[in-house]
Amino acid sequence: MKFEKKNIAWLTTLFVPMQDTNSTTVQIFVKAGSIYENRKTNGISHFLEHMFFKWGKKYTTPASVAIAVESFGGEFNAYTGEEIASYYVKCPPAHAHKALDVLADMMIHAQFPIDELEREKLVVVQEIKMYEDNPQALVSEKRNTRYTGDNPYWRSILWPEQNVMAFTREDLYAHQQALYTKDNLILVVAGKIEDQASLELAIGELFAELPTSKKSGAVPYQRILPSSQSDFFDKKTEQNHLIISAPTFDYTDDRKYAAKLLATILGGNMSSRLFQNIREKLWLCYYIGARHSVTSYDGLFMIRAGIDKERFDFWLEHIYAEIEKFVSDDITDEELANAKSYLAGKLQMGIESSDEMAEFVGSDMLLYDECKTLEDIMRYYDAVTKKDVQSLLSMLSKENLYLYYIQ
Repeated sequence: MKFEKKNIAWLTTLFVPMQDTNSTTVQIFVKAGSIYENRKTNGISHFLEHMFFKWGKKYTTPASVAIAVESFGGEFNAYTGEEIASYYVKCPPAHAHKALDVLADMMIHAQFPIDELEREKLVVVQEIKMYEDNPQALVSEKRNTRYTGDNPYWRSILWPEQNVMAFTREDLYAHQQALYTKDNLILVVAGKIEDQASLELAIGELFAELPTSKKSGAVPYQRILPSSQSDFFDKKTEQNHLIISAPTFDYTDDRKYAAKLLATILGGNMSSRLFQNIREKLWLCYYIGARHSVTSYDGLFMIRAGIDKERFDFWLEHIYAEIEKFVSDDITDEELANAKSYLAGKLQMGIESSDEMAEFVGSDMLLYDECKTLEDIMRYYDAVTKKDVQSLLSMLSKENLYLYYIQ
């Protein structure tokens, strides 16, 4: 895997050639997620993502944006997270210039017409209701609110509905102008690159009007843990959906590789201990799993499951017992080797297409000004020893675990 980082008219651009593929993805990554909001503007990053696709200077209707991309079989989409908002067009290589043209028009010349704005509010409200009807999604939202306090970090990306209904054109323009700037975003071109020189020229011209410097940032992060280690939300679901979590460390800590292996052994796949011992042997649930995730400001180890509400306490004891056994047991050499091989395979298969590759390199370059190659990451995993993984087991001691569930 090779890439080239270039500064084109003060805009950081990453070229990642994949000459054996038949597509090109042009993707923009912006530090404009929900951590840059306050209580009044919570939800605006996601709403702005919707509105960028509605009306520009050249593509003046939602239909014209769609036709511009889909007329040659292209795909376009976007997402908003805690730290990042991102927009992409995936297309046949010959149409990469059109992809740049569409993205530049929406980033720089968005119009936010009032009638479209009011209609899109109703769409986003329906999206909120869809997530509220999904207990696996809702338990995450409720858990985050309960366990991180009232601050921008881990707040809902979509909620609250009353904020969405109150947003104005002026609010959208203020958020756009504060964060959608050359020093606060990067552009990635991944896949088959047929004429990089002409693409560089087009980038310089199309994004020339993008503001240079951001006007705001995120407030400092403080980890806030609740006073009790168990809480719930009453939703009248058919199952109880739970999250058992433990705070860990952020992206800059190289222990994240050992933590990923630990999560894989405990509950990262169908051969993991939780899946085999809780689902396959005891038939206690349909889904159960573990994962470790990191951000630029914190990390989280999570175990998730959906279990029978009639015998919830009984089954929960079995899950905690399995965790305690995992903490006290030795991890075997075979388990560690299998976890390393599993993650290496997932990494390789996870960057087969141009859009997957753009995502793989883009967020790290934006947030950390680095881009570890696939080979780099595999070397980090290979270097993890059994002792490294075992040193993290204390994170999962019962006194460090926090339970939240929907019932």
